[in-house]
Amino acid sequence: MSDLEFTGERVVPGLVDENLFNEHVARYRFAARFADRAIVLDAGCGTGYGARELTNAASVAGIDTSAEALLLARREFGGPHVGFLRAACEALPFRDASFDLVVAFEVIEHLEHWQQLLTEAKRVLRPAGVLLVSTPNKAWYTESRAKAGPNPYHVHEFDSAEFGAALRDVFAHVHLWTQNHTESIAFVPACSAPGVLDAPPDTAPETAHFFLAACSQSPIADTRAFAWLPSSGNTLRERLQHIELLTAELAKKDEWLVDALASLAARQKAHEESNAWAARLNGELNVARTIISRLEAEAAVRLDWVRDLEGQVARGRTEIERLGAEIAEKNATITERTEWALTLDREVNQLRAELQKLNSELTVRLARKLRLLPK
Repeated sequence: MSDLEFTGERVVPGLVDENLFNEHVARYRFAARFADRAIVLDAGCGTGYGARELTNAASVAGIDTSAEALLLARREFGGPHVGFLRAACEALPFRDASFDLVVAFEVIEHLEHWQQLLTEAKRVLRPAGVLLVSTPNKAWYTESRAKAGPNPYHVHEFDSAEFGAALRDVFAHVHLWTQNHTESIAFVPACSAPGVLDAPPDTAPETAHFFLAACSQSPIADTRAFAWLPSSGNTLRERLQHIELLTAELAKKDEWLVDALASLAARQKAHEESNAWAARLNGELNVARTIISRLEAEAAVRLDWVRDLEGQVARGRTEIERLGAEIAEKNATITERTEWALTLDREVNQLRAELQKLNSELTVRLARKLRLLPK
């Protein structure tokens, strides 16, 4: 029926256990006696399966915040007198006094501002209208989820006293029922017929699985007990099937136990053999450990020698670096002195040239004086 993912919280027809599904459907069967020719609002309708249980209503409007759930609801349960709208229960998009009946099943515990659900339901109900609201019993729900932990989808859970007090803060008239998935002895004819319910009063509501309340500003006329016998999800039959399944599993486990014992005996024999082998191996290991200890001692001596050699190498490198610095310094001095000598040589050559020139001039002057040269 659905390609909507089942998260374990939202009820998706065809994907949940039948007993769990019937637990939710039963609330709408309960609501049907308040829905005769009524204009009904299903607040938090989810996938919309509850609408098909309210066929005696004049019309049903379902609201939810999940677009995926509403898509399924419109496809599977929409009709001329049934429609679905995306809206929040804390802010209903309807005029005052629009409905005869508002149902809000397993919704209030999901809302952070749950009080607004009650005040909004009161606003859209007609003076004689009824709100049917249900929620799990906090004490039982906490116990049932001891291993799984708190429900991550629940914001606020109620015990019996708090739930009743919260409803009476808003509505003048409140009647509370407990809902339990219990065994019963049913006598059912082959044809459909009205039933008679023999049910003692629930004197310990604090132990119930769920609470369901009718709330109104007017007196509530129908406060009878109610039970629904679904055609599927037979608890006793499923328990018997489960017992048969467990019996078969126990027989299989007995076979596994015999095989396991035989395997254990074989392993014990193999273990004894492996112990003897391990003893021999331990002897060999002790010899190997002695050899390893001797080699480790030799390695330690060689390591010390290597470290001493590394120290000598380091000192040699330091000396080489020092000598290199001295050579570089002496090379610089030689270069400087060479350049000084070349400069001096150039100056001597220049002086020689000047001296020769001077000698030539003196010789000419002397010859003239001796009249050896013409004037």
